[in-house]
Amino acid sequence: MGKNLKGKECGKGICQRKDGFYYARFIDKYGKRHEKYVPTLPEARNWLEEARFADTRDNILVLSSDMTVDT
Repeated sequence: MGKNLKGKECGKGICQRKDGFYYARFIDKYGKRHEKYVPTLPEARNWLEEARFADTRDNILVLSSDMTVDT
């Protein structure tokens, strides 16, 4: 659990840097770390939640636009 500059808990994967920005990060299912710096805590929480959700739901099959029915 990360903390802000005043010592308050920010949540898992979020901490505050000395310049005031919040640092959010997580490790995806392939073991790659994703991170982002944002100015406010709600933005950090929203990004982290959306990124984790996208990581769990990225198994959607992507088809090319020139693919035919026979292919």
